[in-house]
Amino acid sequence: MNKTIFSVILIIVLFIAAPISGQDFKVGSGDRLTITVYDHDDLSMTVRISEEGTIKVPFLGNVSVAGLTTAEIAKKLTMEFVTQEYLVNPQITVYIDEYKSRKASILGEVNRPGRYELEEDTTIMILVTMASGFSPKASKKCANIIRKVDGKKVIFEKVAMDELVLPGDIVVIPESFF
Repeated sequence: MNKTIFSVILIIVLFIAAPISGQDFKVGSGDRLTITVYDHDDLSMTVRISEEGTIKVPFLGNVSVAGLTTAEIAKKLTMEFVTQEYLVNPQITVYIDEYKSRKASILGEVNRPGRYELEEDTTIMILVTMASGFSPKASKKCANIIRKVDGKKVIFEKVAMDELVLPGDIVVIPESFF
């Protein structure tokens, strides 16, 4: 009986935790959002975030959303519609259809160098797998990462393969010397 209770609790925790982690993602330019305003089909839309980090919303014009989560965007749009007296009590949901801002590049000794879309917990090894694996000359123990930190490019050398890759990173798989 204890195993059954434990299993039920585990399933509930996983069910609740799964959507929360996706809600924490902060959107950026190029991401595509679906915004649904219940009972107002004319205000529901699919939009892509501009390079400036804004979306164009009927009646509201350009709304800055870069760096916000989907929940924060829904709250912001709700406040704007109410403040500007377009809607009384809007029910708004926001979903991310496409992540364009969550990409990283991988170069060097991989079979298919290029830019790849990141999932939430993408490590260097997962990015190597996305790039069809190591080339025969690759060093399989570590990689280098070029990352912007405080607006400056910083090179991290000999990074472990289980290190998380961040959006905008350039991962370089070096050649093995042996």
